Formats: sequence, structure tokens, C-alpha cells
Amino acid sequence: MLGDGKSVVLSFDDGPAPWSVLESILETLRLNEIKAEFYVLGSEVEQYPDAARMIVRDGHSIQNHSWSHADLARAPAQNVRLELKDTQAVIVDATGVIPTKVRPPYGGGGFRGHIDPELAEVAEELSLTIVTWDIDTEDWKTPQGLGAEKISMIESQFAQQPRNTVFNVLMHVQRGTARDLSSFIAQLREWGFEIVDPENS
Repeated sequence: MLGDGKSVVLSFDDGPAPWSVLESILETLRLNEIKAEFYVLGSEVEQYPDAARMIVRDGHSIQNHSWSHADLARAPAQNVRLELKDTQAVIVDATGVIPTKVRPPYGGGGFRGHIDPELAEVAEELSLTIVTWDIDTEDWKTPQGLGAEKISMIESQFAQQPRNTVFNVLMHVQRGTARDLSSFIAQLREWGFEIVDPENS
């Protein structure tokens, strides 16, 4: 079976807004007894601090996804520093949690073998580990969500990485994903994957 002896971590970018979508995702995770990680934008945390607190209150991991969704690989070091430092500060202010990871928007400058030196320097200054993903659900592409047309593409991504045993699955805080999340979780389990806490992966 595709997932025999293998596990996945569920991760969500671009939150914590929209609020109602986040609430739906958190409810589905709660019902399935899953802990996930959320890579949030500083600008949205500033606007919706209660949403960031809701993520933490439910026991999920909250991490840095930059302030404004900038392409950090193309930004000068000064801008990278502001994007990440200000996001760290607003997350700590809202939740009391200090993020330990950064996922650069678009994965820009974050993939092994293509690490942007300025991003690496700033991440080290802020004690942030640069992470990306193993499985891109493309849930943001039309039609949005995790419907049937995405499942075979996701399945083939898993199959193309036979030596990997822990997969980080990238999704986004958006309506279509919230709608399809329950059935997607069921599909992952049907494939044989264990869904694990990001802190233990």
C-alpha cells in the first residue's frame, strides 16, 4: 500500500485569515484528532490576533511565512530581515509562542541545493529552520480544494518519492480546502499513511 510504514504532516500556509475558513479547518482537525502546522503571514496575524491564538489554543504549531508573502529569494537582506523579524514579533505578541521554522512563500530560496544566502543568514539570526514541503496539493489552483482531480496528482507525487518516509503535505487556508479536508484525511488514511504531530516528525 502507498503509505505502509510512512507518515504525513499536514501543513497550511497563508493564514490565519479568512476566519470562518480557519474555524472550519480547525474543527475538522479536532474531529480527526490531528495536530497540524500553520505557516502564517505577519500582516494577517496583526489584523486577526484572535485567529492566531485559536491555532495555538488547539495545540497546533504556528510558524513564520513572512509578513507580506514576498518572494524572499529576490528580496535584499534588509527586506528579508524585516519580513521575518516583524512576523516573529507579531506572532509572539499575539500568542506568546516563538516560531522555530520559516517556510518562504513560493518556496523561494528554501529548497535544498537552492538555499538563498540572505534568507539563510536571517533565518540563522532568528533561530529559524528553513522548511518547504514534499507534497504540493495545488489546492489553490482552479478548481480550488482537494477534489478528485487533485487526488491522482497527489497520489503520483507520493509514488515518485519511494524512499521518503515522512511527507510534509502543503495546503492553504482557503474555502475549497476547508470543504474537502475531511475526505482528504480519509483518503490519506485509506492509502495507509499515519498522520503525525509536526512536533514529533
